[in-house]
Amino acid sequence: MKMPGYMLTGLLFMVLGATSCLAHDDDISVGLDANESPPYWSATMLNNGMGGEIVHAISEEAGLVSHIHFKPLQRMIEDDSNNDLGNPDFYVRNQVFADIIPIAIYQSAIFYYAPNHKENISIRRMEDLKRYRIGILKGTLVDRTAFEKAGVVFETSYSQDSLFKKMKLGRIDLCLEVDLVGHQIINRLFPDQRDDFATIALPKSTEPLAILLSADYPQARAIGERYREGLHRIIRNGKYEKILEHYYGEGKVPSDWQEQLKKFERLYNFSVRGR
Repeated sequence: MKMPGYMLTGLLFMVLGATSCLAHDDDISVGLDANESPPYWSATMLNNGMGGEIVHAISEEAGLVSHIHFKPLQRMIEDDSNNDLGNPDFYVRNQVFADIIPIAIYQSAIFYYAPNHKENISIRRMEDLKRYRIGILKGTLVDRTAFEKAGVVFETSYSQDSLFKKMKLGRIDLCLEVDLVGHQIINRLFPDQRDDFATIALPKSTEPLAILLSADYPQARAIGERYREGLHRIIRNGKYEKILEHYYGEGKVPSDWQEQLKKFERLYNFSVRGR
């Protein structure tokens, strides 16, 4: 979860692949690390959540076996030799990847507990945030410079649950989180009070979730090409959209998901070819 692109640093994306060195009739096992962020990634959800379900569907089409291991986000960021799942922005500053394959998109939102405020909160520009105490998950804010210049202060936590509990108690005013993740947390922690939580959608906050293959991983580029091929197959055969409908709800899937996903694919391909 993170703020819109104009508030954060740019992306670095590498995409190269050669499928010739991997035969599709060979089962290749790949270890991937993810941060517990239901409904996108979760060890307790069927097929590891929405992102996990996409990864496993891609793997099945590509003749790969993907094993998702769950770790704290900060540990994933600090590890410079692993394969990651998530937003590339969190990892590329600390690690070189042989390939990054965008597989899904998400949007960010600001949440607040309405009974703690006399009136509805409206955020139109960054300066509007400086009057509030804002909670974020540690490691998700890539660049603080613009916020510091605007006088915006954040309180970080290693736990998303902790942030929402603090917000309800009035210890922080706002929480910056991925839209579906925030709603999932509220439904789980405060099912009888979920209508008391308000959401402010952040326009132009669409970001990618990706498979990031370490430069040190054997045959990473060839494996990456197989992941990419598997993704295109499940989009064509309709499996991909069915997965989205399961989590967003029928008729509630963002209409521009394919356009946004193609945009990030083009962006990252351009970045690699320019290296």
